[in-house]
Amino acid sequence: MKLSRFGQSVLIGACVVVTGLSPAHSQDREESQGMVLLRGLPTLDTNHSIAIVELDPESDRFGDILSEVEQPEMEHPLHHLYYSPNGRLYATGLDPVCSLAEIGLSRDAGGAPVVSGFTCLDTQGQIVGEDIMWATSNGQEYMFVTFMGGTGGDDGGSVGVFDPQTNESVKVIEARKSQVGEGEPYIMYPHGISAFEDRMVVTSTVHPDLATGVGNVLTIIDLNTLEPIENITVENEKPLDFPSSPVEVLFARPSIHPDIEPAILANTMFGFETWKVPYDAGSKTFGKPEVIYSGVANETAVPLEFYGNEDELFISHALPGVVKRYELAALPELVSSGPDIVADPGAHHMIFFTSASGRKLIAVQNNLLNLGNGAEDDPTDVDFIADLNAHTISVHDLATGERIATVDFKERYNKGVDNIEGLFGSGFVHHH
Repeated sequence: MKLSRFGQSVLIGACVVVTGLSPAHSQDREESQGMVLLRGLPTLDTNHSIAIVELDPESDRFGDILSEVEQPEMEHPLHHLYYSPNGRLYATGLDPVCSLAEIGLSRDAGGAPVVSGFTCLDTQGQIVGEDIMWATSNGQEYMFVTFMGGTGGDDGGSVGVFDPQTNESVKVIEARKSQVGEGEPYIMYPHGISAFEDRMVVTSTVHPDLATGVGNVLTIIDLNTLEPIENITVENEKPLDFPSSPVEVLFARPSIHPDIEPAILANTMFGFETWKVPYDAGSKTFGKPEVIYSGVANETAVPLEFYGNEDELFISHALPGVVKRYELAALPELVSSGPDIVADPGAHHMIFFTSASGRKLIAVQNNLLNLGNGAEDDPTDVDFIADLNAHTISVHDLATGERIATVDFKERYNKGVDNIEGLFGSGFVHHH
């Protein structure tokens, strides 16, 4: 099965019905199984873990954890999942002891997929890993990872460059605002990452402690030199009286769809907006940033992810918990392509798959950071963030948005759910 990660071909393991299993498992379909990162909740005495979960509402095992590996020694959980172009599975992490890891997937004696463990990688001191992408610099492919904490400090943040075969660190791209000259480009609290040709963009989001500082710029990195060359401010309304905190970013480009005019799209977590920054590929220059979606005007807040399939772009908004959809071919303009998918507070990551009967589905992970509930004296509670944690995955009909089923991980497993990805990469077509 061949999928595209916004224009980049990825060969992955085929989605098959596993044969040779016991009758109870004979109808398992790997296409509908999700990789999830689960957060243990302190007041409920549970551990962080990596798990495979059945997400087809038509299965009698819907919501079951099929395989799980716990992380009892980690204070903070693994955070985001990404498959490399050759099918290896990686996770970034919030804990300084494991800010980047490779996750092992194997099969048991009956052929069923299992999580076989994880290996924490040497990041050269970079902490609080966020997003990963694979891109080419001077003819060589690298794995690029944003580290919101960088190598530490009040204005930390870095982009790690890794050898995709050995996982070894090749370079730390770092430019502290306090150390560069006035008006010079800097990297601070980077989270989102995307690229087109020889230009990469990362966002300046928020200090990992959620208190020290908040960003409001996009940083452009030249993939020829692996150095920052420009900052672009994306800030307008301040509904929370904070800087805008751009979080996820998508460099819309013709490889996604031939009709797309190149431009950066960026969601501002605290500005509640989606921004467009036009790009002229010939002159390698960026145009004037503009707001193309206002959450204040549309009564939504905390826009987070960009996902897509062959036809549509999907943007999740954590409040009230909704996924909006747009015509892929119309990008960088946002032209509605169908009804909103009404999920739960904290609507965040998503995967796409079909049910056993062939119904096209979307599963939405509804949590921002899965921090605790102050009413339960959870020491990880941050009031604003806690309001964005439904601890659920909701499954919807892709065409109509109708909610078909929900798994409440806090109720069922005493855990929150930090991230969702398809098993063997089968759960998405485009991501960022």
